[in-house]
Amino acid sequence: MSSPYGDAEHLVRRLSRSVDDVESDLRGLREEYEQQSGETSSRLDSAEYKLRGQADEIDSLERRADEFDDETKEVRTLVEDLGQRVAWLERRVRTAAGGTAVDLDATDNEINQLVAKAVAGRAAEARLLPAADRARHHGSLLVYNEATVSLEQARSAVLAASGTLARAALGSEAFTEAATAYRAAATRLRTATAQTDRLRAAATTASTVLDRDQRLDQTLVEAAEAGEDAYDQLVRIARARIGTAVAGPGLLPVWFTTALGPMPPRAATENWLDAATDALVYRMLYGVRDEVLALGRIPFQATARQRADHKKAGSSLRR
Repeated sequence: MSSPYGDAEHLVRRLSRSVDDVESDLRGLREEYEQQSGETSSRLDSAEYKLRGQADEIDSLERRADEFDDETKEVRTLVEDLGQRVAWLERRVRTAAGGTAVDLDATDNEINQLVAKAVAGRAAEARLLPAADRARHHGSLLVYNEATVSLEQARSAVLAASGTLARAALGSEAFTEAATAYRAAATRLRTATAQTDRLRAAATTASTVLDRDQRLDQTLVEAAEAGEDAYDQLVRIARARIGTAVAGPGLLPVWFTTALGPMPPRAATENWLDAATDALVYRMLYGVRDEVLALGRIPFQATARQRADHKKAGSSLRR
C-alpha cells in the first residue's frame, strides 16, 4: 500500500521530467529560431547587396543615357549645320548655272486689293466693341434697371403706408400695421436709392458706349467680314504659291530657306506648310521685303495687331 509521501514523490518526479522536456523543447526551438534568423539575415544582406549593385547599374545607365542625349544633340546640330552648308553650296552652284530665285513676295493688283481689304477689315474690327465688353455693358444696364425697379417699388410702398397713416386713427390696428409697413418700406427705399446712385455712372457709360457701337456696328461689321474674307484668300494664294515654288525648279528665297529649310520635312509636313504660309502672309500684309529675315525686324511704331501677328508667325516658325 503506497503512502501519501510516495505518491507526492512520484508526482514531483513526473513534474520534473515534464519541466525537463519543456526546457529541452524550448532549447530546440531557440536553436531553430537562431538558425533561421541567421539564414534570414544572410539572405537580407545578400538581397541588399544585389539591390545596391542594381542601383549602381541604373545610375550608370542613366549617365550613359544623358551622355547619349548630349551626343545626339551635337550630332543633330552638326547635321543641321551640314545641311545648311550643302544648301548654300547647291544654291551657289545653281546660281552659277543660271538658276534664279522664286519671288514669293511678288504682288499684283489682286493681291494689293486683298491686302487693302484685310488691313481695312482689321482696322474696322479694332473699332468694334469686343463681345466681352458688349456683354459687360449690357450687364451694367440690366443691373441698373433692376435697381431702379426696386427703387420705384420701395417708393410706392412708402407712399402707400404714408396714405394709410394719414387716414387711420392713431393707435388703431390699421395705424400700427401701416407704421410697421412704413418703416420696412423706408429701409428698402434707402437701400435702393444708395444702390441706384452707385450704379448710375456705370450705366450711363454703358448706354453711351452701346449707342455708339450700335451706330457704327453695321458698317464696321461688313468691313470686318470683308477683311476676314480677304485674309482667307491671301492665305490660299500664299499656300498655293509656296507649293508651286517647292515643287518647281527655281531657287527658294534666302529668307525662306533660312527659316524653313530648302524643302519640306518628311514628318509634320502640314505644320511646316502652315508655318511657311503664316510667314508669307505676314510679309504680304505688312510689306516686309527683308531678304534674310523671314518676318523682318518689327518696326518701333508697329501696332498692337502687328506685334501680335509677328508673335504668332514667329511661334509657327519655331515649332
